[in-house]
Amino acid sequence: MDVVQLSNGKSVANFSSPHPFTFEDGTVLPAKSNEEAQRLKVDFIEHKDSDGVEGYSVDMQLTFELSDAVMKEVEKWERIAGDGHVDVVFCPLPMIKALRAIDYDVKASPFRCIRMMDRVKKTLSIVYQTY
Repeated sequence: MDVVQLSNGKSVANFSSPHPFTFEDGTVLPAKSNEEAQRLKVDFIEHKDSDGVEGYSVDMQLTFELSDAVMKEVEKWERIAGDGHVDVVFCPLPMIKALRAIDYDVKASPFRCIRMMDRVKKTLSIVYQTY
């Protein structure tokens, strides 16, 4: 369980990204292993548009589902946050959308998405995040 503390005192964790996060204060939140990232990935469900032309251009809509492994990890991080050991757990936007789709109260949870501060330097905000 990698939890790091940002310069503003906020403790943060990485839910499933195989990439490290670098924050504007220089703090680095380590990546998850490739195996862990694969285990905790969000399932993308493709809905093809029947008006598309196969082999040329097909429009699709995506919905997202969460596996049992992801939901168990959600419960684990809820307990850790409830015990005061982490403030924010960064996760992918599709996971936030999938949680909302099952009427999960994301705002009351520790789960958030990153907020990029500088796209060139790839630094993240220590203050702002999205839910």
